[in-house]
Amino acid sequence: MLLAAVYDALFAVAILFFPAPSAGLLRLELPDDLVYLRFNGVFLLMLAAMYLLAAADPRRYRGIVIVAVLGRFAGFVYLGTVWFGGGSATFLGLALADLFFSILHAVLWLRARS
Repeated sequence: MLLAAVYDALFAVAILFFPAPSAGLLRLELPDDLVYLRFNGVFLLMLAAMYLLAAADPRRYRGIVIVAVLGRFAGFVYLGTVWFGGGSATFLGLALADLFFSILHAVLWLRARS
C-alpha cells in the first residue's frame, strides 16, 4: 500500500503542478480546461492518504484494501480497453501498473488475514 501511495501522490503532484511537462513525458494530450484534470489530482492525493492508513494497519482498514484491489482492477480494465481501442501505448503501461497494484494489494491483504 505504501508503494501505491507514493505512486498516486507523485501522479497527483504532476497533475496539479506540472501538467504540461507530465503530459509531454507520457505523450498524452492535455485538455483545454485543466480544472477536471487537476481535480483528479486532488482525488489522487486523497487516495494516497487512504493508502497510507491501510499501509499502517491493513486489518483495521481492510475495507480500503478491498476497494483498492477492486478499483485498481477496474482501472486496468478501463485503461486496457482504451489502449485496445486504439489509444496511446501509455494507456497500456498505466493499465499494467493498475493490474500490478491490484494483484499486489490482493496478495498482501490475503497475507494480513492469516
